[in-house]
Parts: sequence; C-alpha cells; structure tokens
Amino acid sequence: MENREPGIHFGWVGVLAASGVVTTYLAFWGPFIPNLGDNAVAVWQSIFTNFGVGVFSAAVLLLFEPKLRRVITKTVSKSVTEEVKKDVREAVQADLDERLAPLSDRINSLYDQRLAEQDAVISDLAKDFTHEKVLGSFLEASNVSALAQDSIVVQAEDEPGRLHIGLQWRFPDELQPYNNPARRQAPPEEYKELHLKASGDDVWAEVVWSSDEHFEEAAIRLAEEMARRRQRGLAEKIDWKPVLPRFEKSIRSAIDASNRVPGSLPFKSALVEVAGSDSAPWYLTSDGLHHPSRDWFLHRRDIGAKQSWLSHEPEKHPEKPEWADLKEWNYILDSAKSHFTHW
Repeated sequence: MENREPGIHFGWVGVLAASGVVTTYLAFWGPFIPNLGDNAVAVWQSIFTNFGVGVFSAAVLLLFEPKLRRVITKTVSKSVTEEVKKDVREAVQADLDERLAPLSDRINSLYDQRLAEQDAVISDLAKDFTHEKVLGSFLEASNVSALAQDSIVVQAEDEPGRLHIGLQWRFPDELQPYNNPARRQAPPEEYKELHLKASGDDVWAEVVWSSDEHFEEAAIRLAEEMARRRQRGLAEKIDWKPVLPRFEKSIRSAIDASNRVPGSLPFKSALVEVAGSDSAPWYLTSDGLHHPSRDWFLHRRDIGAKQSWLSHEPEKHPEKPEWADLKEWNYILDSAKSHFTHW
C-alpha cells in the first residue's frame, strides 16, 4: 500500500490537471450550444474559465501539498516549541524573581529596621538622660557585645586621672551568677541594675541608680557618697555638662563598631573606657589601646599587666609615642594595665 499511494496520488493529480486545461481550452475554442447570443456565450466562457482554472489550481495544490505540509508543520512545530521553551523559562525566572527579590528586600529592610531602632534608642541620650533611656542603650550595647562587662568610663574633668565617671549595668553583688546559679538563666533586665561610679586620684565611690529616680538624684547621692568618704567635698561640684554627651558618644561609637557601620571606629573588641580630649580621645578596648586620630594601636600583649603575686613576668613599659600628651599617656596606660590585670 505504501508503494502504491504516491502513484495513485500523482494519477489523480494528472487527471485533475488535464480536466482543468481542457475545460479552460473549451471555454474559448470549443463548440457551444447553437443559437446562443453573444452575451450568453460570454457568460458561459467565464464559467468554464473559472471552473477550469479552479480544477487546475486544485491539481497543483494536491501535487505540492504533502511537501508544503511537512515544511509548514516542521517550521511551525519548531517555532512553537522554541516559543514554549522561552515562555517557560521566562515564567520560571519571573517566579524566582518574585519569590527571591521580595524576600531579599524584606531581609534588608529588617537589617535597616534594627539599625534604626538602635539609633533611636541612643539618639539624644545626653538631652534625655533618663533611667529608661540609658537602660535601653545598655541593653542594645549588650546585644552586640559593644561594652566590656556592660560598663563604660569617661573623663569628667580636663585633667586626666583626676575624676572619671562610669556607668555599669550589672547584677547586685549578692545576685552575681557565680553566687547564685539560679540567676544564670534569668533575663538580665529583670535583675541587673545601673551603677553610677566615680574614680580618680584617691577617689572611688558607687551608687545604684534606681529606676524610680531621676538622674540628678543619683548624681547628688554619688557626690554625697564621695563626701562621706572624704574623697571630694560637696563644694567641689562635678560639671555634668560635658560628661553626658561623652556617654552618648562612647556608647554610640561602641555599638557602631560592633555593627561594622561604615566609617565607624576599627574596634575588634568591646570598649572599656574613653579618655583624653574630645577632639582626639584615647579608647581602651579589651584588645588594646586605640588613638584613631593618629591611626595608632597598641595590642594588649604589648601593654601587659601590673606586676603582682599572680604574675611572674616582669611588668612591661611601652614607650610613649612622641605626639602623645604625657598626662594622658600615663593615665590611659595605667588604666589599661589595671584592666588587663583584672582580666
């Protein structure tokens, strides 16, 4: 059957083509019915011509139809397949973009939100130095391990070493985790207290800043405690005006450094203390001494600790940088040695 079908096909095509030619020929040259008028002859010629051309055209189409069908089918099939593949790829990519892009945007917005929340807590701290706001700042600092032992010390007077003020968020002595294991798993904000401290030449005093009192009440109690210890008289008033902005700047610098905020100070560990002038301060961190304005750093291993019965190594004596102020250098180096001795 497969071998005869092409012959039959071409046979029918030949018959149709011949019929079309003959019919078209007869339209102009063949005999017509006698006694037909000229108008009738013209009508019949038109009919025969159209019929003959139609039959001949059908024969031509039948002759080339299989080949045309294969070509068209192949072309259309390929085009449709490629178009479908393209549509599928675009649909899949669009779906991925729709899923991943918004997710990435949401994650990035959460980063920005957390940074904005931290900034809002610290912002204007010096102007709004309330227990709630300071506690919130220490909580944010603790969350990113910005302050060593949740404590910060700043210089209170122009002469380094004379008076320094510190804030620490810690457990009361009787509730320290090593004294009370049950407190180790307790939320720190439920038991920790803010401690206001004063230190310097022959000065050491500390009071607890209660959540129900204003800062000025805690400040005057600290002054009274120093007077009681005969360390500093009540007439020697503390100028708090520069101290509060130094607290704000120090806490912000520590948190920004922990968060690797662009342009932040290059601290690799928690901040302990800030001393020296406001324009070019010294920063003591848990890994050493920094002086950012000079792009200078001294690692703790080169500082050493104060010699004691616990230490068998000789005390180190780092050389003062040529540009360093002698009083500032002596104070900050002694403070660093004391800190690393306790550590």
